[in-house]
Amino acid sequence: MNNKDAIIKKITDDAEIAAQCNISEAEETASQIIARAKKEIEKFEDENAGKAESLYNDALSRSEVVANLDCKKLLLNAKKDLINKIFDEATEVISSDKKDYLALVESMISACCEDGDEVVICERDSKVITKKFIGDVSKKTGKKLTLSAEFGDFKGGVMLVGKNYDKNLTLDLELEGVREKIESKVVEILFGGER
Repeated sequence: MNNKDAIIKKITDDAEIAAQCNISEAEETASQIIARAKKEIEKFEDENAGKAESLYNDALSRSEVVANLDCKKLLLNAKKDLINKIFDEATEVISSDKKDYLALVESMISACCEDGDEVVICERDSKVITKKFIGDVSKKTGKKLTLSAEFGDFKGGVMLVGKNYDKNLTLDLELEGVREKIESKVVEILFGGER
């Protein structure tokens, strides 16, 4: 099994476990909502026993609709949370192998840097992407690069801050592009095509 397959298998295995937990929680919440609705109906029936049966049926119908909508909303939010978690974990997997991660960051910087760019990293990468690393990349590219003293608000990769414009080479942006292409496939794998 190659690295890519292992990463995909880990992500899908973790996602399936998390999906089952989220679905179970959503079903339990839906059961509680339905139970509350039934109690409300019983209370209503006791208080209004002399009124027409149609009021009872209307109240029951509305409660069921609301409970079903709440359940669907809970399930949808659980699915969205799970998909977000999968892509967050993908960032972790990408940066977990220091050697490969540094090679990726170096290639991103080398392909896009301009003389005088300041390299902004996230705080999590401060022990991996060092001044020495940026100095080595600067020598290889023949362009003056400096490591910013400030951290960026992203999960991995870098931002290149230049004189004329900035370049966003963050994993957040890269994975967003990947997500747009494969999210429907992830949904199909996890939930059988349901959204």
